[in-house]
Amino acid sequence: MKRIKNGVIFQDGKWLNDHDLLLDGGSIVGIVGNDEDIDATIIDAAGNYVVPGFINIHIHGAEGKDVMDGTEKTIRELAKFSARYGSTSFLPTTVTSSVDDTRKCLKAIKAVMESDYEGANILGVHLEGPFIDYEYKGAQVGSFIRDPSIDNYLEMTEGFEDIIKLITLAPEKDGAKELIQYLKSKDVTVSMGHTGANYDECMEAFNWGVSHVTHCYNAITPLHHRNPGAIGAAFDSESVTIELIADLIHIHPAMLRLAVKVKGSERTALVTDSMAATNLSDGEYELGDNKVWVKDGIARIEAGNLAGSTLTQDAALRNIVDNGISLEDAILMLTATPASIIGVEDFKGYIKVGYDADIVVLDKNLDIDKVFVRGEAI
Repeated sequence: MKRIKNGVIFQDGKWLNDHDLLLDGGSIVGIVGNDEDIDATIIDAAGNYVVPGFINIHIHGAEGKDVMDGTEKTIRELAKFSARYGSTSFLPTTVTSSVDDTRKCLKAIKAVMESDYEGANILGVHLEGPFIDYEYKGAQVGSFIRDPSIDNYLEMTEGFEDIIKLITLAPEKDGAKELIQYLKSKDVTVSMGHTGANYDECMEAFNWGVSHVTHCYNAITPLHHRNPGAIGAAFDSESVTIELIADLIHIHPAMLRLAVKVKGSERTALVTDSMAATNLSDGEYELGDNKVWVKDGIARIEAGNLAGSTLTQDAALRNIVDNGISLEDAILMLTATPASIIGVEDFKGYIKVGYDADIVVLDKNLDIDKVFVRGEAI
């Protein structure tokens, strides 16, 4: 048994002092007074913050690795990379590509999930495309965009349906309603993104089962006072969740604050949308089948569109706290909220007895001090 001692524990949105955390067998087994005598290996948190592990539901790559490599090695390396930066769970995220290349990726991800691997928990897959709008494709490859249909979805995912947790699509496209309803019946979270849908189309899609918005503000119809667009629809719906890329490049700090004020931390997740250049120097990289050029840490395709980010979740935490969001809200947006978005809130995203022992210790500068995945130090 391990005992994380002398830390300030984040529990249910509040800070718990004078208590220690007990970890055993990959789970949280106790939250006890710091004066209780229990036989355990002591881990000194040295007065730092003890918070749930971060959950990244949108990551394409890092350190020269791209999910679309389609190899088990890449997925294993991304699991180790994610954990080092506090993301103790993640969804490897595909981009719009060929059926064969997508299936190759899904096969590799499933093989790793079913094996012993180091690093962050792989909770499933986020399919970003191919059922998106050409005009809002961003850095996705337009030639691989397909019409939404159950048949097209199954052609891509048959044999791997059980690992699909989240899908991004354009709900205004013909056939989207039937696919959305099918996906909801399979407990897949359906997100709108890379979409030209107007306000009314989005509100209708929410009734069909769309419940999330991929990289809100980016690659969707903008907010206007006479034409609210997808952003207006997301803000006007009390139940729909959003995700934000808080690299201070994709979104101005004022708009980050606005989104959190409107949606609240319980309806907002912080993601990275990171690509292969993350944690590497400027240069030429790939995002799926697209060439990407990175300068000053900003990733763009030749046409100038932003192509993911070079962000990590710990950096996102610091960025938004530095720009006026409370630490408590920031942690919820990295933990409890993404857990609920993909339906794992019964065992991830919180410090509670019985939950997985995925823990991050942050120092007073909000830098990573220690990381535990399933109770094991990374």
